[in-house]
Amino acid sequence: MKTFEELQTIWNQQTDSNLKPAAGDIIKKAEAHTKKIRQNHFWTRVILSISSAILIFYYIWTGAYKNVLFSLGLSTMIIMLATRIILEWVSIEKLKNLKTDVSLIEYSKLAYQFYKWRKKIHYIFTPLIYLTYITGFTFLLPVFKESFSSGFYLYVVLSGYGFLLFFGFLMIKMIKKEMQLVVFLKNINCENNQHAEIP
Repeated sequence: MKTFEELQTIWNQQTDSNLKPAAGDIIKKAEAHTKKIRQNHFWTRVILSISSAILIFYYIWTGAYKNVLFSLGLSTMIIMLATRIILEWVSIEKLKNLKTDVSLIEYSKLAYQFYKWRKKIHYIFTPLIYLTYITGFTFLLPVFKESFSSGFYLYVVLSGYGFLLFFGFLMIKMIKKEMQLVVFLKNINCENNQHAEIP
């Protein structure tokens, strides 16, 4: 097993022509993965922002503030979307710090910090936000039941929960895909130098 100093020397000097292409390829791959993650964050923010805007418009248009339960449900949904948008903004800022023009050790530390942050978002914050969002939608149902015909109410219930279930599966797939990209970034130093991961 090589020491960090030896790895740093290899990274900085890379006089061996066989090492240069491997390091260059890995850096290019890291940059491509970072670009994909950045695009995912951008589209997540766009979709969440549009959804929030629609819910805010609906809140105002329907006068949701007049009914406590309806107001609570819509407010909960809006706040959860806003919270997720803020988390994505923070992630973008953290991703900006992940640059390939720093030393291998520094890059490894930054990549590991970003990995821990995204893991926390996907495995702690996202499930809590998603379940709270569903709770907010559930608060709307008694008001919908009073306002709509039984057939349309049934449609709202089935389509609403059906969409949330479908979106949940889609979100799990997207999270797995992103975490594969983030894990690659976290393990760059391991792939390039074949030493153990940072604990």
